[in-house]
Amino acid sequence: MPAADQLITVIILAHNEEENITHCLESVGSSYKIFVVDSGSTDRTSEICEDFGAVVFKHPYTTHACQWQWAFDNLPITTPWILALDADFVVTEELFAKITRDMPKVPDDVDGIYIRHLYRFGWGKIRFGGTKKYWLRMIRHGFARVDSGDLVDFRFVVKRRVLDWQEGVIEDNRKDEDISVWIGKQDKFALRLAVEEELRRRGLHAWDSTPRLLGTTDERFAWLRDRWLRLPLFLRPVLYFLYRYVIAGGMCDGRAGFLYHVLQGLWMRLIVDWKTIQLRNVNLEDDELQEFGRAMLQTDRGSVAEVLRVVRECPSRQIGERGVSTIQKS
Repeated sequence: MPAADQLITVIILAHNEEENITHCLESVGSSYKIFVVDSGSTDRTSEICEDFGAVVFKHPYTTHACQWQWAFDNLPITTPWILALDADFVVTEELFAKITRDMPKVPDDVDGIYIRHLYRFGWGKIRFGGTKKYWLRMIRHGFARVDSGDLVDFRFVVKRRVLDWQEGVIEDNRKDEDISVWIGKQDKFALRLAVEEELRRRGLHAWDSTPRLLGTTDERFAWLRDRWLRLPLFLRPVLYFLYRYVIAGGMCDGRAGFLYHVLQGLWMRLIVDWKTIQLRNVNLEDDELQEFGRAMLQTDRGSVAEVLRVVRECPSRQIGERGVSTIQKS
């Protein structure tokens, strides 16, 4: 039976991650083959990875989903499994031990493994609050694809069985300790969420997988997102915050839980609804809204007015020819 380090290739997406990448690499260790897909870092990210022994590939960033698909299609992966990480992830000792012990025993009809996802924010760990607890980050090579149905995040889709492991990773982006950095990202995410929701309401955008309440974590998440569209604007963020902070126990995480759920669960969702009203007030036709979405990705901005200006000044043909340059996760 092959050892775990012969079964798994670790792939890490990175862009200007010198503050985070060392912690990620050290948590993985040197016994695994590590590929890093760098999208044009201007700091020491690539140098740090190469010094650690990782193989660095350069590829321009378009979207997170496209970057993962490029990695699957172009990296010289020779193992049957992939552990997909972002540069601000730290693999816990518990997950490392689980992989070493149980990976060789995973049945042949399993194509993916959901692992626990914890988040560090506001100088504390987020454990409660009903947010996405599991993430499909271990996938069988050649049996998974990227779901393009989410404009903000991404998810992998597999056809056969999946497993749920309680062990996981901690997302700890040290750059977010500067709250201005975090707020700037949320403003861009909020516009993308608003546009995505408007496209879904009009039937212009759909999930690649089938949303199901009793399905996998991702299928259930998509099902709930579709129901979210029907709730009244500005009321739904309040209900969502109360669910996360009170019912789902977000308050149990103390100061970190308060900061995270107020800012990410309430404030950011209020901004989404604000931008939704802005979009509706400009009365875009279906094709104009789709063009707005393309320009939003091209300009990498969170302002409705600025993106509208780009749409009006730049013909759609030019937007398409330029390609897409979206906000990176980090």
